[in-house]
Amino acid sequence: MFETMRSKVVCATAAFALAMVFAGCSEMLSRDDFAARVKDKSDTEVTKVVGKPAAVDSSKPEEVTWTYNARTFNVQEGNKFDSRAVVVFAKGPSDGRLRAVDVRFE
Repeated sequence: MFETMRSKVVCATAAFALAMVFAGCSEMLSRDDFAARVKDKSDTEVTKVVGKPAAVDSSKPEEVTWTYNARTFNVQEGNKFDSRAVVVFAKGPSDGRLRAVDVRFE
């Protein structure tokens, strides 16, 4: 009996660990915290602090957007989850490198 119970616990623990690995274990952040981490950062710096985006739209060279899915929540609306956080990059006037200039929450 104890062996069966132990096997179930081991299997459940392994399944949970795999689910966390495949889910990406992305940190949930408030809108303010997410924006503070990415604003005025280069694309490389943004990747380091919040990870790779789910989608990139570079169809407009003057405005590149990175979309993160289900990564933020709105404190002012009772911690309601946002479906997307969109980081808007623009080329800096001095060096022409991409910098995060805005974050939109959807």
